[in-house]
Amino acid sequence: MTTVHSKGPSMARARDLSANGSNVMLANVAETWLAATAEWQRELIDFVSSRLEKDAETGRAIMACKNLADVTAIQSRWVQDTLRDYSGEMSRLMTICAAAGNAGTVTKQ
Repeated sequence: MTTVHSKGPSMARARDLSANGSNVMLANVAETWLAATAEWQRELIDFVSSRLEKDAETGRAIMACKNLADVTAIQSRWVQDTLRDYSGEMSRLMTICAAAGNAGTVTKQ
């Protein structure tokens, strides 16, 4: 019975190195994903808090109105502000996603 050892150890070593590289890459991706998720959540909490405060201020202003024209003006301003705020928030959230995606990009040499 003859055993051939010509390429066995080097192939096993290559597989081990490849698995280690994959594990490191997986750990980096997981770390990036967790950091982006935490930043996303902080951003959403800040946004919701800010919007709730603005909505409460608008409600108080409407309750203090003496005529319909003032109510309409306040509601119009609220709609414009709300649309601008939500648009800005979507831009910030997309920036977080893009940054996380770019951080996970690996260039081959």
